[in-house]
Amino acid sequence: MFKRRERHSVLINLTDHCVQLARLGRLDIRPLAVDTFAEVSIEDTASVARWLDFTFSDRAGKFISAYCGFHPAERIFQRDSINVRRLSDRDFLYNVIAEHAKIISAKAWHVTALNPADGMPLSTDSSTRAALFLGVPWSATRATQVTFRDWGVRPRRLELGSTVLLGALTRYLSLTGYNHLIAVCEITRNQTHLYLIGKDGVHTPPPLPHGLLSIEEAAMKELSAPDAESARKSLEQPTEELKSHGRRLIRMLSRHLRPAVDYFEMQTGQRIGALFCAHLPERLAWLEEALAASVDLEYFSPEFAKWLPAVGIDAPGHAMLGPSWIQPLALVAQLAPGPVLETA
Repeated sequence: MFKRRERHSVLINLTDHCVQLARLGRLDIRPLAVDTFAEVSIEDTASVARWLDFTFSDRAGKFISAYCGFHPAERIFQRDSINVRRLSDRDFLYNVIAEHAKIISAKAWHVTALNPADGMPLSTDSSTRAALFLGVPWSATRATQVTFRDWGVRPRRLELGSTVLLGALTRYLSLTGYNHLIAVCEITRNQTHLYLIGKDGVHTPPPLPHGLLSIEEAAMKELSAPDAESARKSLEQPTEELKSHGRRLIRMLSRHLRPAVDYFEMQTGQRIGALFCAHLPERLAWLEEALAASVDLEYFSPEFAKWLPAVGIDAPGHAMLGPSWIQPLALVAQLAPGPVLETA
């Protein structure tokens, strides 16, 4: 009766396709324990609620505290040149974000400017001539909070997953001395966000105009499937023959990815050597390897055994996790000392 009751929190990452979930141990104990991993379709919110009820069966109607990542479609995350002295003008960032978002005003947005090299917020005394302009509409934040409330979840932190992911990868490269620069793809339904981690920080080419939908449409033709749903099921349970046709399925995406990488290399003189993909569900991860091969890049898969201890996380089941789990795990890696590009 005198033993202090163990307190748990939940880790949640929302993408276009799925919800990644894990249970967190006590936040005041290092390394932070993470277990009970799950991935649920974004369309199957009932299963998310059931997982929460089963995993936290003793919450007795109370809200679960959480560390959360999200990826609102309206977000702006764009590198551009900057005169840092203009940051003293409080309307400057609103105007920049409004211009990138092609809207009249961004006053109803959270806006900030980050250093492309280390992710720290810029100030008027910064020396950089480039900035990562970040904007998220408050309406998207509120809508996500309503979803969490309906699940009985209270976020301790709600962060833009893209910045968290880039911070984790930047930290990993520094930690391991990985000798390639990396192209990072966040594959959504209708487009793919592309980020390039170069020697001078993160670069943000325009989004590629194809995503999972174009892959499903290609699969419909390749398999003579009657609809996208049937094609998707085949993609989630691929035969060896289907895998051998992987390059055909991702052709539309690779046709835009290769020129974007080539242009960056030509403009900067920096060579991209590896590709990392996020957001696709685990069952579709084989498409990421096909995409990397189609553009002659190494498929980048971080070694969790090296990264997790360095960021203060103990995840006994990490051997079963796919590469995309670095994004949700990075949401709590910021609890360890020395964050790099992990907060917005």
